[in-house]
Amino acid sequence: MSGILIVVEEDENQMKYLTTIRKNTNLGFSEIKKRIGNGIPIMECNLLEDDEDDTKLKKLINELINVGAKIRLFDGELVKNKEVSVEYLMNRFDRYKEIQRQNEMLDDLMYGED
Repeated sequence: MSGILIVVEEDENQMKYLTTIRKNTNLGFSEIKKRIGNGIPIMECNLLEDDEDDTKLKKLINELINVGAKIRLFDGELVKNKEVSVEYLMNRFDRYKEIQRQNEMLDDLMYGED
């Protein structure tokens, strides 16, 4: 799958979301500030490869939105035409989970339940 990059837009009150980013990425405060100031992603995650990474990604996005951070998401690379919305990303997660559920149901029908 593709990698998702999270970029936080710089604003006048970075303190409101620095701790959220730190606890979800383990980056230091100075590194977080530098990345935000330079438009560098604060997190990069390979989408749909590891449930734990997907959970961390969703948690970070939701927490950042809740504290009022302006985030931008990119699919694979930091170019304008690769920017995606939060809704698009969450729909991809939902669709992937639905496909997994359908595959499990098909396996149960084809091979019987163990």
